[in-house]
Amino acid sequence: MTPVFARFAAALLVACCPPGALAAPDMALLRVSGSSQPTEFNCPASKSRELANAPRSGPVAEDTPASLVAAYTAPDHNHTPGLKIGLWGDSHTASGTFTDNLLEALRLPRAQTHPSFIAPTFGLKGIRHPLRRACLSDDWQLSLAFRSAHESPQAYAKSLAHLGTDNPGAYLWLDFRYPDAQTRLKWADIHFSKDQAERTLVLGIRVDDGAEAIVNLGPGSPQRLRVQGEQAFATLRLRVIAGQLRIDGIAPVYEGTTQVVLDVFSIPGATAKGWRVVDTAQLRQQDPLAVGYDVVMLQSGTNESLDPDFKVALYEAQLSASLTRLKTAYPRARCILIGPPDAKRSSNTVRLINDSQYRLASAKGCAHWHWQKAMGGPGAAQRWLANGWMQADLLHLTPEGYAQSARSMTSVVPIKGR
Repeated sequence: MTPVFARFAAALLVACCPPGALAAPDMALLRVSGSSQPTEFNCPASKSRELANAPRSGPVAEDTPASLVAAYTAPDHNHTPGLKIGLWGDSHTASGTFTDNLLEALRLPRAQTHPSFIAPTFGLKGIRHPLRRACLSDDWQLSLAFRSAHESPQAYAKSLAHLGTDNPGAYLWLDFRYPDAQTRLKWADIHFSKDQAERTLVLGIRVDDGAEAIVNLGPGSPQRLRVQGEQAFATLRLRVIAGQLRIDGIAPVYEGTTQVVLDVFSIPGATAKGWRVVDTAQLRQQDPLAVGYDVVMLQSGTNESLDPDFKVALYEAQLSASLTRLKTAYPRARCILIGPPDAKRSSNTVRLINDSQYRLASAKGCAHWHWQKAMGGPGAAQRWLANGWMQADLLHLTPEGYAQSARSMTSVVPIKGR
């Protein structure tokens, strides 16, 4: 940051607020221009990094645009009172079909259901994000908490994932026009970190069809960047110009009414294991919703049931550790464990897993939904296949099967705050 800009930023903050009125800065603020009718963008045909506008060589420019307030304390923002749900699961809930039917069964308005935090799992197959489109170059590395070999607490956000790169020209484009084309954002907070805190990070940020703003985040900068438009915006494009970046998630705030907050962090895989390594103290500090969730759901078991060396005691210990951390992070939320549906290859193990989940749920004050039993018990997969509710792999359900399941679950498990 140049000395001239530092004096400008300080003067701006003093002019806006009297001395002593501000808490410690917790983010940087970038004010940008949006567009009333943003044009469509298509993902680049090539996913290789875009170097055309990136510095070729020499030192990084130190000029920071006047639109950036590098030390900014965000005002309190309360979502419209309504149901707030956080869901962590595997492929059964990652595709979006189950959650769509869950909203329908609960008679909740899909058009006014928005996320408060979007996982940076863009490009990972089997996941439907609450976005119209996402494009990213091929030089990002995705890290997932459930794949961690270390048992000690780690710096994962509640997405249980982070996306990193140190390649100049790496890009990420997001279109937030979902669930309909009129959806717009007031602002979006980019939650990020730098593994090398002393290293300067330079980003190019552009919303809609506006000009690109250059953001210079030096040593000691906050770990959130708020991108706020002069008017509500629909698309955001990020380009790495220099430095190293790790994105933990995007926290959007939408224009208009949000009646339901639904955050789905499901990933194809044994996602529930990821909670065992989460640093809950850090997570609660970074959670953009000060009151957390009304309901937290942990759906798992299918991937574990396919393990030829599956052991009930080990599974129960791992799930207990995950559930303890989840409840520590969101102590006021209603907790629901969702067991795996029946699967032909592992039907008996699925039963053991559901039984383990029931025991843990009872011990830790959570509800449990026995998905296999709701289908008709062990062996139900074959019958569901005959009804058109099971896919040919006898592992995943069809859209109608997920719809049947969502209706069944809501009929027996209260999905509401305490």
